Amino acid sequence: MIEANTAEKIHHEIAQKLACGVSYIDALVDYAREKNVEIETVAEIVKKSTIIKEKIREEAVKMRLVKRDESSPRQLCD
Repeated sequence: MIEANTAEKIHHEIAQKLACGVSYIDALVDYAREKNVEIETVAEIVKKSTIIKEKIREEAVKMRLVKRDESSPRQLCD
């Protein structure tokens, strides 16, 4: 039987890794590997969660994988 995955379920599954200091990106890759799910499938599910998307974006900016959005009003608070 195939379980239905939701962004909340995935976040719950990776929470322990996050608590140990693993990045969201690495935790999601590990989740996909452990569950034998394509990373693209995980990405489609995660896209529905604004919280997870923002956390991944923050990590990607810190790791210089993507450019910071200069038009973002959050920049004023940094």
